[in-house]
Amino acid sequence: MPNTKTKKLIGLLNQFPQSQLGKALVKVAVKEVLFQGVKKAMKSSKPKKNQHPVHRLFDLSNEVRPYPPGVREVPEQIQGTSFFPGGTGLWWGNTRVIPPLPINEVMVLGHDFHSVAGYEWSRAHQAENLDATTWLHLRNFLNQVSIPFENCFFTNIYMGPREGTAVIGRFPGANDPLFVRRCQQFFLQQIVTQRPRLILALGSHVPPLLAPLSHQLEPWASQSSFPSRDANETSLRENVKFNAVNVLPCVVASIVHPCMRNSNVRHRRWRNLRGDAAEIALVQHAVRQAGL
Repeated sequence: MPNTKTKKLIGLLNQFPQSQLGKALVKVAVKEVLFQGVKKAMKSSKPKKNQHPVHRLFDLSNEVRPYPPGVREVPEQIQGTSFFPGGTGLWWGNTRVIPPLPINEVMVLGHDFHSVAGYEWSRAHQAENLDATTWLHLRNFLNQVSIPFENCFFTNIYMGPREGTAVIGRFPGANDPLFVRRCQQFFLQQIVTQRPRLILALGSHVPPLLAPLSHQLEPWASQSSFPSRDANETSLRENVKFNAVNVLPCVVASIVHPCMRNSNVRHRRWRNLRGDAAEIALVQHAVRQAGL
């Protein structure tokens, strides 16, 4: 929760909503809320003895409570390949023993975790459907850019599946500003835990959510589409330092969501390349810049 200093800043916003002072105070207040949230999470994040990092993260995800209408809390993690928080976010392959968290490797960051119906199906089958559109295109793309699956932590910026069966359209939790802030705070906790050198931000909805969390990503606040980021050459950001966390800078790349890859990748531009070749070259460059 915001401390006294933050509450005073937020109160001032009502007096100067459209002024330059108001805009400046928004940035200060948001950073203060995030900083206080990360401090609180880290104070309460003493791991249990021999606890796996993703199990510890799952325990810490209770910091995003309460869940808003339309979003449910994950009761338990799927013990097989599945995006966090529904699963562990790790590539299990053929093993039934939980793999290690790939520290200092790649974070594949989605928007939100499926639906309650999708979660229940995956839990019953002990893994997400790896032949479904998202996983099929994601696996093909990772192979094209030579990123091993086991080197990735597959996660989301929003916690909790959507109620019902729908998986497209506006995420219900996006209507609750406090829930959005708590999820952003928890994302920073994920960064502290994995310390990724490369983040692949999937789709068009993730970049604006990352914009307030890093000075280097601030252009993404107003560049909400792939054409605008490509035109301004901001789809790949290097030396990204996230606010209020003490980890080394990383590389962040904005890429088309795998489920929309066939229809949207043709619009990508990178240097003198277009379409699929442009996005592949962009990520290959990101891999090199990240030292992977």
